Amino acid sequence: MSELPSHPHPCWASCPAPPGGLAALRARVITQRTVGVDGLRDLSIDCERALALHAELSARDIESFVLTTCNRTELYWRSRGPGDDDTVSRRFAQAVAAAGPLTSPVGVLLTDEAAARHLFRVCAGLDSLVLGEAEILGQVRAALDSCGGTGAFLRGVVQAALRTGRMVRAETTIGVGAMSVASAAVHLLARLLPLAGARVAVVGAGDTGLKAARHLRARGIGTLVVANRTLARAEQLAHALAGDAVALDAVAGELLRADAVVCAVAAPAPLIRAVDLERAAAARGGRPLVVVDLSMPAAVERAEAPGVTCIDLAAIETQVAGERHRRSREVPRAEAVVARELTHLHTWSQRHARRPLVAAAQRQAGPARPVDLTLARPEQARAAGARP
Repeated sequence: MSELPSHPHPCWASCPAPPGGLAALRARVITQRTVGVDGLRDLSIDCERALALHAELSARDIESFVLTTCNRTELYWRSRGPGDDDTVSRRFAQAVAAAGPLTSPVGVLLTDEAAARHLFRVCAGLDSLVLGEAEILGQVRAALDSCGGTGAFLRGVVQAALRTGRMVRAETTIGVGAMSVASAAVHLLARLLPLAGARVAVVGAGDTGLKAARHLRARGIGTLVVANRTLARAEQLAHALAGDAVALDAVAGELLRADAVVCAVAAPAPLIRAVDLERAAAARGGRPLVVVDLSMPAAVERAEAPGVTCIDLAAIETQVAGERHRRSREVPRAEAVVARELTHLHTWSQRHARRPLVAAAQRQAGPARPVDLTLARPEQARAAGARP
């Protein structure tokens, strides 16, 4: 996948932008910070619905990009006018299955440079549950790859955001020692349970489940059990980490045998119900069980069961508060990188917004000497505001 260059390059001139450049950029944003854990649980969408939403908008010739992670559901699009905005907002609200009648649009609406700034900050780790974590870069890249047919303008904005995220981590120490959600969860689990020799079941063999399993192995657990809806995927992960693979219906048994269960799945309804935890607690005879839920929506129902401790994403955020304070000292430097890169993106979008007008003028003028939109010499680049 090509990336936006750090210096003026002909490939910038090959990416058409809509009239007005960044003025066409829109975003609908739902995050844990805007609606809280419970609100995000109600308004989140899984990957399947995200791709269906993207496909539906693409069928209407609307460029879109959908990003869904454990603590955000976001939709970006290239607007051609109010009609596109109304259509996208309505389809987005339907996709997140907002409860009750849609009396108002769902999610915070960001426009123009504010939408780009938000995506840049997301990729920089400035809007993450764990400040400075790098996991978001892979998630944004995977989302971009999944949203096939995203137009050159929107793809260019996302690639610029990815590049900014990498630069923030290269030019600051905001990511040094930063923990992902998975590693933070295992760190908290280790404070509640001696992991050396413990039996831990990881439910879900996706990216987060894989990371959690790796961190658990690094902590020296005794037995790793991987449960997944697709047994072959569970077997693949278990084999790589010297663990055992089981089907999803074996999770109830692991609530009896395991010392801890880590859930990282995408499911429309809770996978582990309160009654399951209550029955397990009664059968364990007081032996403690720790259940960690990294899923969004939540895969574990809350229960007041003797000996059972439940950890959710809110608890993980509290656990990393101290580390967040240390990394927060790097925020001003990271924000400066974001601001600098936004300036370059704005210049790029303005230059390419003029391309259709220039092309039309050239066609009317006939075989005259073409106007060179690229800036070959460094002094020209600096004079025009492009990167030297």
